[in-house]
Amino acid sequence: MNQGIIAALLSILFYLTNLLGGGQSQPIQPMDPPLTQQSYVVLGQTGKVTADRVTVRRSPAVDGIPLGTVTRNTTITVLDKMESWYKIRPRIGTEGWVPDYAVSIEEVQREDPKKVILGFYPGGEMAYDSLLENSETLTSIAPLGWKLDSYGGLVTDFDPEEMGRSLFFAGNQEMVTYATVEIAANPSRLLATENLKVNSINRIIATLEEWGLKGVLVDITYVPKEEQVQLFEYLRTLRARLREEGFKTLIGLPWDDSIDYEAASHVADYIVLGTARPSQSEPGPVASIRHVEDMLEKTIAQVPTERIILALSPGGLHWSRSDLATPLSHKEVLELAAREGASVRWDTESKTPYFGYGAGREVWFENRYSMKYKLDLVDQYNLGGMALRNLGQEDSDIWSRL
Repeated sequence: MNQGIIAALLSILFYLTNLLGGGQSQPIQPMDPPLTQQSYVVLGQTGKVTADRVTVRRSPAVDGIPLGTVTRNTTITVLDKMESWYKIRPRIGTEGWVPDYAVSIEEVQREDPKKVILGFYPGGEMAYDSLLENSETLTSIAPLGWKLDSYGGLVTDFDPEEMGRSLFFAGNQEMVTYATVEIAANPSRLLATENLKVNSINRIIATLEEWGLKGVLVDITYVPKEEQVQLFEYLRTLRARLREEGFKTLIGLPWDDSIDYEAASHVADYIVLGTARPSQSEPGPVASIRHVEDMLEKTIAQVPTERIILALSPGGLHWSRSDLATPLSHKEVLELAAREGASVRWDTESKTPYFGYGAGREVWFENRYSMKYKLDLVDQYNLGGMALRNLGQEDSDIWSRL
């Protein structure tokens, strides 16, 4: 992974943070851990403990508060480095700081995955914790934060330091990284103007090179109808240019009978197929098992199965007295049910859990059991893989199935 530009950017941000905070940074207090990332280069490297037993401390100092111990040959992931200390995350045990002499860094060894396991990465601590916890299972991540406007401009909406942190971790874990470029509405001016198309493709390539990414995931969140031919022709040109530069192209599409998925399959390495039901104006499952099966039956008639990635929404939807549903993470769903004293029920037809409370309020959501039925379809239909939208919102127990 080309990380030079990211490292330079993060170094500048770190410098400006210290400067605006009053110039020279203050010495670290022995009993307090550092509040900011100290080193990005080591983030995500793996290794083993080489000492017979070493104390894990809250801060990088010999008098730091002890949190536990790790023993020889414990596998660890490095999260940070400060002077002669590593911040480590054991597979089992407490995260904290240990002396660098007690750790041996090893090259990440990833086998060629049989299936793609992709995480849409929205940023934030929940997503970052899930990335750290499940890095051995994930094969790739697609950070959100880029939108293509009607003139072909790339509008960004993310924290550069947080983006760099997640990409450094994923890169050192040998994950494949994609920029998620959202097309949320019909880009009519772009599709009708040749120089705008050329300029937009150049911007996308420059972005991939700047951030050290391996490809792009063009996430089309509207339903293309009359402009499908123009849109797919633009994406065909984009894919050809990206291939020349060694990048991959994924296309995220919602489910709709009017979309020509066969045409879409010719302009991308993978089709990332959304499973959310078309209408969510009334309470009901995010994606019933029958809806997903029907969607797959129709899609595989047009697209080779190994080039389909099934995209699952892992959280839930909350209907209050209005017709608009509010998205909730799995954790928020359980907290709401506990707070309201609601009993979770199981809908046998859709194979999803739900509960009601108050005056007509309902919550339908995904958990380890409902997700298992959908994950089984990846094997049943021999799909190319699966994707989790909004990494960090899932029931953590689904990772044992993956």
